Amino acid sequence: MSKTQPRALVIGASYAGLVAAAALRANDWSVRVIERSRERLRTGGGVVVQPRMMEYLTGRGLGIRDIIGVPAQTRKIFRPDGTVLTMPETASAYTSWDILLRRLEETLHPEDLQRGLAMVDIPDWGASGEVVLSDGTTDQADVVIAADGIGSSARRQLLPGIAPSYAGYVAWRGMVAEDQLSSDTVALFADSLSSFAGARTVILLYEVPGEDGTVTPGKRRINWVWYENIQDGQELKEVLTDTSQVTHRATVPRQMLPEGTLQRIHRTATEDLAPAFAEVVCRTEQPFVQTIDDLTIPRLVFGRVVLIGDAASLIRPHIGSGTAKAVDDAIQLAHALSDGCDEDLNCLAAWEHTRLEDHAGLAEYSRAIARRLGLGYR
Repeated sequence: MSKTQPRALVIGASYAGLVAAAALRANDWSVRVIERSRERLRTGGGVVVQPRMMEYLTGRGLGIRDIIGVPAQTRKIFRPDGTVLTMPETASAYTSWDILLRRLEETLHPEDLQRGLAMVDIPDWGASGEVVLSDGTTDQADVVIAADGIGSSARRQLLPGIAPSYAGYVAWRGMVAEDQLSSDTVALFADSLSSFAGARTVILLYEVPGEDGTVTPGKRRINWVWYENIQDGQELKEVLTDTSQVTHRATVPRQMLPEGTLQRIHRTATEDLAPAFAEVVCRTEQPFVQTIDDLTIPRLVFGRVVLIGDAASLIRPHIGSGTAKAVDDAIQLAHALSDGCDEDLNCLAAWEHTRLEDHAGLAEYSRAIARRLGLGYR
């Protein structure tokens, strides 16, 4: 470890990457974050506010403004026979990715985040902490944190041949402003985490702040995620083909779903979902789709390069653990690196062992829930 201020290079301004950068900054590290995209991620939807992240950063004197969220007071389970089960909901407030990522970026110095810059090579298997960047320069850090998401370039280089595997179903996602819905539908879903499970489909929805951050009833947005079994092959190819006839591997972003796909969504929603849920889906102007994939890997540490978040493992989203896993990856990594870690980073062996076990346990639990819901292959 550097005898002066230690330094981390974070690859990817994802949720995991920004939490890791903030956690290390809170432990007096110098941090540089690079991000391939020139704009903040906008393909995500709603997300649970993780209180542990807020408590950790605040407790170490790193200011972060309150993250605006909408709390869910109840959980409503709508059943095909028309009955509704209602119970208390104890989860944190729900917000949106655009609000959350903006708040996390505010924990960095403006010059510490560079967009439009990617990692293209990791020499010597990560032993030196040196990486080659897309502008032709190199950078070297005490630790390189690869948080570059599902299609991680770092993972492909360090673990060639290991890639996400399709689980047999997709997630349609979207948001719609409450003022675009009927008053009865808004009232039905108000202050609740609501779900409906049919014979071959499951949908979940909840309220998040409006685009301007307002939480005033009637001016918020409803975020939804709808899981549908889609066979691999021609059917999946059609779902993942955009308006330019380009077939994507894992997601088709907003504004790129062809009219035929939108008609398919509306038709299937009307046939398979309870009416209020179908209204929410059909009134959404810019839905998008993502495949549900599985991935666990045998290693997280390669010399001075560490994989975290979705670059390290993919957990199906049924237990709401994606953001929690990213926070735990980042905070436990910051603890390990900042608690008397030696020059050779031997401190990371215990971190890797613990995180691999946690990832495996979460993956199996989420697959078990999918099986119970009738989703996917296994």
